[in-house]
Amino acid sequence: MEKIHKEILGLMGKIDINCKDVGDVIVIKLAGQLDIYNSGDLARLIDAYILRGFKKFAVDLEQVSYWDSSTLSVFINCLRKLEQEQGKFVLACLQGAPREVFEMAKFEQVFEVFVSIDKALDALV
Repeated sequence: MEKIHKEILGLMGKIDINCKDVGDVIVIKLAGQLDIYNSGDLARLIDAYILRGFKKFAVDLEQVSYWDSSTLSVFINCLRKLEQEQGKFVLACLQGAPREVFEMAKFEQVFEVFVSIDKALDALV
């Protein structure tokens, strides 16, 4: 599969989305700021992969500097869809302000979060 790159503008700034497959896992590397104006594009991209039969996703958040509740909603919806399909949706490299929001909302009890994308991939294989 070819590598996919999208750059999407939102109200807070832009988000770069890079996707590649590593075996049967789709790795999504995000960089920038996710908000209500661009998180829907991320949801549609993940839905397209699910329709193509992919069931394992690892999201690299190392370069995400901001997200709002719409992003968390996208992640929850993806997690639910994939759980119904016996799939997996994990997060990696969560840090800074996004991590603070994540922890305040107690989402570490909902999502598997790994310190690196390599650890996330090891868990999905």
